[in-house]
Amino acid sequence: MENIKKYILGVIFVLIISYISIFLNDSLKRYINLESLTIAIIIGIIYNNVIGTQDIFKEGVKFSLKKLLKVGIVLLGFKLNISSILKLGSQILAMVVIYVPAVLIIAVILGKMFKVNNKLCTLIGVGSCICGASAVVALAPCINADEDDSVVAVSIVSFLGAIGVLIYSGIAAGGLNLTEIQYGAWSGLTLHGVAHALAAAFALGDVSGEIGTFVKMTRVLMLVPVSLVLAYLFNKENVGSNKAKFPMYVLYFILAGIINSFGIIPLSITKALTKTSSLFILMAMTAMGLSVNFKSIINKGIKGLLMGTILFVVFSGLSLVFIINTL
Repeated sequence: MENIKKYILGVIFVLIISYISIFLNDSLKRYINLESLTIAIIIGIIYNNVIGTQDIFKEGVKFSLKKLLKVGIVLLGFKLNISSILKLGSQILAMVVIYVPAVLIIAVILGKMFKVNNKLCTLIGVGSCICGASAVVALAPCINADEDDSVVAVSIVSFLGAIGVLIYSGIAAGGLNLTEIQYGAWSGLTLHGVAHALAAAFALGDVSGEIGTFVKMTRVLMLVPVSLVLAYLFNKENVGSNKAKFPMYVLYFILAGIINSFGIIPLSITKALTKTSSLFILMAMTAMGLSVNFKSIINKGIKGLLMGTILFVVFSGLSLVFIINTL
């Protein structure tokens, strides 16, 4: 009961902002189509950096970002048609297997150029190439990173991911004339956190959202092998002591998609599950915006921010060119 009380006010606060974003989207879409997800992130960022998210809400905000996002992703699996998406399987796997280590290696090189300490640039790298803040938190123990490095890395990848969502959503609204498959793959491959990738991918529609989710989940799976490599490189004597746990929600997401592909669940139930998924993901986007702190980035990691920005711009551009020419 105490745990529920701890979370409830923050969750209600997040829910209110989420519904405000829906209302604003419905009111403005005849003039500009930003999507509720994008509006929710903007409101969250403005609120946290102008007013400041009150302590009484913070536990609920964290719960919405960490727990509701995972549940929303699992339920999102009930929208998938695995058979059609798996046609892209080999291409997606190849892109991810190349993308993840390439980003991580270049992050370390850029870190040396900008004189960012090795552990911080590594954390920015894993946050950029795998799954944002979640990857930073999961892999920080693997390299024995200081808490300050973790905080700065989380702030940087969260900020860049949020900005990326806004830019990508603008492109979806009237930019490069990408197909839904191309845009979804690009969002899923290059945006930092799961929340960022989903928010951007769905800006162009359900097909791009499903593709983006599938690509992003493939990236998340790389958390495990990367954790083993980093633990070995940074702490050879304790290689087995700090391992990132397998992200089970990815497995549940895939299982949900397989179940849905068999058509054994009534359509009315599937619709209810996917509607719940959309709401939970929207709440997670709101919570993500409420977690972006400009001061933390400026005060502690301006060089890291510059390094992370260059890393994002370079790989976003290269990936877009590659995807346009292959998908």
